[in-house]
Amino acid sequence: MVWRGAAYTIAGFDGVEVQLAANGEGAVVSVMLPVLASAADFAVLDGAGRRVARAELPDFSLLEGIPEGAALKARQWEMAVVEVDTGLLPGALPGSVPRPAFDPNSTTLIERYQAKAAEMNAVLGWGVSWQTVQSKRLKYVKNPTAVALVDGRSVKAKKQHGLTDPRVVEQLLVLVGRQQRRVDAPSDARKLFGQLRRAVRGGYGPTVKVPAEPTLYKLLKRLGFEARDLSGPGGERAASGRGPVPPFSVTSATMPGELVQIDSTDLDVWVLGDDGQPARVELTAAICVATRSIIAAVVRPKQARRLGKKHRDGRVGFTRATGRATKAVDACELLAQALKPLTMRPTFAPAAHAANSDLPFEELAAVDERFAQAAARPVIVPDLIVIDHGTVFTSRTFFDACAYLGISVRPARRRTPQDKAIIERTFGSIKSMFSQHLNTYTGNDPVRVRRTVDGERLWTLAELDDMLQQWIVLEWQNRPHPELADPYDAYLPHLSPNQMFAACVEVDGYLPIPMTRDDYLRLLPTAWVGVSEQGIRFKNRLYDHPERDPEKGLNPCRRTPSGLNGKRRGRWEVRYTPNDPSKVWLRDHRRGEWVEATWVHQHKVGAPWTQFLWDTAASQHVARGGRFKDEEAIAEALADLLERASLGPDRPGRPAAPDGWAPSPPQAPARVFDPYAGRGPVDLADLPDLPGLPVPAPGQAGGGLLAFSDTGLSPAASTGGAAIDWSRSPLPPDASLTAWGHGPCVAGAAVNGAGTAAVGGDLAERYRKIFAALDTPPDDGSSP
Repeated sequence: MVWRGAAYTIAGFDGVEVQLAANGEGAVVSVMLPVLASAADFAVLDGAGRRVARAELPDFSLLEGIPEGAALKARQWEMAVVEVDTGLLPGALPGSVPRPAFDPNSTTLIERYQAKAAEMNAVLGWGVSWQTVQSKRLKYVKNPTAVALVDGRSVKAKKQHGLTDPRVVEQLLVLVGRQQRRVDAPSDARKLFGQLRRAVRGGYGPTVKVPAEPTLYKLLKRLGFEARDLSGPGGERAASGRGPVPPFSVTSATMPGELVQIDSTDLDVWVLGDDGQPARVELTAAICVATRSIIAAVVRPKQARRLGKKHRDGRVGFTRATGRATKAVDACELLAQALKPLTMRPTFAPAAHAANSDLPFEELAAVDERFAQAAARPVIVPDLIVIDHGTVFTSRTFFDACAYLGISVRPARRRTPQDKAIIERTFGSIKSMFSQHLNTYTGNDPVRVRRTVDGERLWTLAELDDMLQQWIVLEWQNRPHPELADPYDAYLPHLSPNQMFAACVEVDGYLPIPMTRDDYLRLLPTAWVGVSEQGIRFKNRLYDHPERDPEKGLNPCRRTPSGLNGKRRGRWEVRYTPNDPSKVWLRDHRRGEWVEATWVHQHKVGAPWTQFLWDTAASQHVARGGRFKDEEAIAEALADLLERASLGPDRPGRPAAPDGWAPSPPQAPARVFDPYAGRGPVDLADLPDLPGLPVPAPGQAGGGLLAFSDTGLSPAASTGGAAIDWSRSPLPPDASLTAWGHGPCVAGAAVNGAGTAAVGGDLAERYRKIFAALDTPPDDGSSP
């Protein structure tokens, strides 16, 4: 072998240490296995001194879309033709000897064809001839993949419901829906089929044929309904499938990774979604049964369905796909997260470091240097994974990735949560110990589920993920578990998951699995695209690589078919992730490398974004009258959406205007009443003279009737030129009061030329007469 520019011979193994003997020197070097395997120039040499090609991660996407039976048959053919060609089965141990009937040194190809055909007919019950084996081998030589051995008849397009009339299917769905809504009384499958025959005969006549009952049972199952569930109340699941089914058993494991359970659940909290609006959260987690350690956890937001612009003919311009929050790519991410240590994040407390926990930090860091900056969560490689029948875990990519890593997958029984009871109970603990302490917790009570969150601060998804990961490290992994008790002494305290893992490491050891960047890319979803002069057109976005060298980047692939036939049709393999659509990775199988392409409008957005956010921006753009192909306009709408999302959701009570409308005008100010509005200034010269009151001319002293001076408040007081003495008693009334009655105010009162009251005038006497007149009742007969 070659390491660091020198040739070595493996002298022996000591745990994860490799003893290397230098060729020609006799010196022995001890190297850690991860350090040796991750070296850039590491290579294994054969007997002739040539480098042995490193086995690549198989392409798991080749058998996607092929029926399960046809894919299994193709893999069986692959094993057969490989043995016919080489004499050994795939994955045979070094030094294995071929069977006599398939030894290339002593038999001919035709003899091996005949022996293999006879063996397959006898063991598998197939009726194949040796010419068929020859044809399969020649196909495999041209294209050494299992896809070349797939029976072409199995990939032909089939009708969704077979040969059943679509009108029969529609009527069956109507009847099942009526039972689910409790419009009709509950009935079993036979009674339902009788109603179906009568409804079809009455609606369409005898020309529409209803299949026989066995076909209807298959049709009912293909539509997603179980015949035994129809007899329950309202077509719901039967109560017998909800509780444990005897015989009862306990799920147990003795070593880390021996049994791992994976499932998803609603976390019962609100978060701030990518579009700045409240969203629910779904949690997908994996737990090791032996240590009760949560080895991986992924949170994803759940959003409601929104449609784009609706045309007059009923077509919808854009539809954003919804469903479960967790996708198949998240299941592969969950698997990748379990195979590597959890790196310390800036928001983590120092107590979350692995050095401050019950884990054997020094031993783990010596074997795997990634533990030097890791949090206190163990790394456990699963041996057996138990999953449910959700679409998240039943993807072909997830199954093939587990097969490559040597992980067995066992689906649980339908409607039997007892097969994965530990992960179900763990979800309940997470909700009671973590979720309910968040300010946006709703619980599983439908009454408490709200569409909006009033006056509460919403955590973003990244903040919630940081808190959850830190809670797992600090609380869950250090909390004593009642199932982790000493089997020999029941009085000893219960162990925590980290303590149980440390005890198991002392017995079983720890062997890290180094994974490269290419290995992680193989776990992502696959798409087959063409490469034009502009770049890669994928999901209405254009991706390109800035390399100018015609032999590097995307340049060798532009306007060039890949040479892959079948369903690829000359297109290129591209890996992508909905969690970061700003980049895609193209697989150049001719050069054996991955080319990273970036979205050409990423500079306008800048911040990270997801496929869900792109769908939201595209739906808003189409609703305003735009087109789905306006990539640059959607990029600008996406940037605006990110800016609005950073501000959080709208405050309660704020009027929400439809997207694209102008803002509401501000309210008009309150009107103030002005009694003099619209009137001009008054000219005192135009006022009529009051009787008995001399009015000075404007040019004379006094300046007019209402002029004021510093010596008095009236012209009469200012004529004398005397100042006001505020220490004196009140003066007699002003003579101008006589003008009220247009004559003498009281008997004996007169006004002289000086404007003073004549002697004998008494104002108090006048008031007494006025009050006496008011007290005298009128003489009109109205009073008693």
